[in-house]
Amino acid sequence: MTHLGGTAAAVLAASACLLAWASPAAAQVDGISARELAALKAEYKRPAARAVDNPALVKLGRLLFWDPRLSASGKTSCGSCHDPKLGWATRERFSRNDSGKLTSRKSQTVLGLAHMQAPVGWDGRNESLEAQAKNSIATGSMSMRETATPVKIEVIEARIRDIPAYAKIFEAALPGVPLDIDDIVKAVAAYERTLEPGIAPFDRWIEGEESAISDSAKRGFVLFNRDANCFACHTGWRFTDDKFHDIGTTTTDRGRGREVKDDELMQFAFKTPTLRAVALHPPYMHNGSVPDLYATVGHYENGGIDRPSRSPLLQPIKLTEEQRLDLVAFMQTLSGVPEDEPPALPAWR
Repeated sequence: MTHLGGTAAAVLAASACLLAWASPAAAQVDGISARELAALKAEYKRPAARAVDNPALVKLGRLLFWDPRLSASGKTSCGSCHDPKLGWATRERFSRNDSGKLTSRKSQTVLGLAHMQAPVGWDGRNESLEAQAKNSIATGSMSMRETATPVKIEVIEARIRDIPAYAKIFEAALPGVPLDIDDIVKAVAAYERTLEPGIAPFDRWIEGEESAISDSAKRGFVLFNRDANCFACHTGWRFTDDKFHDIGTTTTDRGRGREVKDDELMQFAFKTPTLRAVALHPPYMHNGSVPDLYATVGHYENGGIDRPSRSPLLQPIKLTEEQRLDLVAFMQTLSGVPEDEPPALPAWR
């Protein structure tokens, strides 16, 4: 039985040109016609990267993103938890804050944030990327808040302001604007919005390169969008609906429920993460409780913790071993080559 979303059905009805995608090779995917597959693939065609309005601000933000002098200790940068080689995330189950203590959540990737719908973060506590960066520096994981003498934000501002190279770059990016925390996070957010997912084998397949991914991955793609129902939350080219769902992973962290206390469905709910580069940064879930992609598939088979807040989109499913491996093979095609590395930072003097 065909199980396409409304968008796919509309694309199928309206776009006769998609028939050109229906090559003999494409038609060999099990359980779906060439025309249906072409329509489904159209939903995952990635858009062009967004234009950069202020390249000088992005240049500044790139330096600040990697500069540990933004942290209270002078040892932790944004990049400490967002490694390009790991899909701009980490393989640590829990992030370690600037006080040297483990947090209760895993760092999220910063890929594709220019396309993200606010609010930001696992629990949506921040209304924008700028707010997220400011809170992290001022009171969050980069602030040494758990020490007896936490460093005030004015000290961080003065530290950056006193570096001559930064003063020049700030002036080029934001002429006549005083250098303070709001300008710092504006630059960091501008840089983060340029971090597009690298072109992955999946993207090449979508564009017509049939040999870019395996037959197993192709079957996994169809399964992902049909009987396994993964697409209900992991939708579109970024593989996320940017919404919050309880998928039954915890009994202690209330997630979005911390911010929205009167909505039953938001209790234990977390923002759907993008699956771009997902194979590069296990373990998974907000608390790193699932070790690998195969175990992640198993979690969705079981349906997680059954309770009133559990998302109605999450229904237990039954898969064969081949189907589990096909889903994993598909998710492994979503990783592209990282396009940035840590820059040389301005010297103190």
